Amino acid sequence: MRLDCFLSRNTDCSRKSVKKYILQSKVKINGTVCLDVSYKIKEDDVISLNDKVIDNIKNHVIALNKPENYISSMVDERYPSLMRLIDSKYHKTYRLVGRLDYDTTGLIFLTDNGILNARLTSPKYEIEKKYLVKVNHLLKDSLVSSFSEPNDIGRGEITKPAKLEIIDSKSCYITIKEGKYHEIKRLFGKYNYDVISLKRVSFGPIELKDLEIGKYRVLSEEEYISLLRSVKMKVEEYL
Repeated sequence: MRLDCFLSRNTDCSRKSVKKYILQSKVKINGTVCLDVSYKIKEDDVISLNDKVIDNIKNHVIALNKPENYISSMVDERYPSLMRLIDSKYHKTYRLVGRLDYDTTGLIFLTDNGILNARLTSPKYEIEKKYLVKVNHLLKDSLVSSFSEPNDIGRGEITKPAKLEIIDSKSCYITIKEGKYHEIKRLFGKYNYDVISLKRVSFGPIELKDLEIGKYRVLSEEEYISLLRSVKMKVEEYL
């Protein structure tokens, strides 16, 4: 990344202001003044502006374990926004990937990569999303084959085949490859079940695992690469 891009991205300064500071000898790299606006930053470079070290917040993807009663929005509305749970330094450039209902919990991403965001949420790429579901009465074994076929869930919408794994009498995993409005609740509703709780436990190759509810973590480079590959993006262009 170029020096001017790095500074404008990780501070409140405009690109024009950043260039001015660089030419005024206010920017240092590893303790030495740098006057080259287009300097390509290396991974281990320490960048400072007015002798204050500037952290690189371009970490590509954040995984958050969404609690109940938060909305997948950048701002508060009827319920508080998930952005309340994220450090403010990410608010400028990171955006939520898709959405989970206010009463749904589990794994949701934020990313500063707009192309990745669009592809992860596009039905075209058929990214698998797995949920833990609890329902109001006994799950029938016949649901496994019923869900493996396209289902009409009303409003002229037909689901793609889903994978159902029954855990016990009222709990199961369901894996879908799209995200129609209230798709899982409507799918179970077709077979006269009410969804009592819904938790996303994986999104593509990334699993929620033991991430605490209401907490987030930055995905490792290896995990980021796996997401890029899952939607057929050229890895070398985004690292």
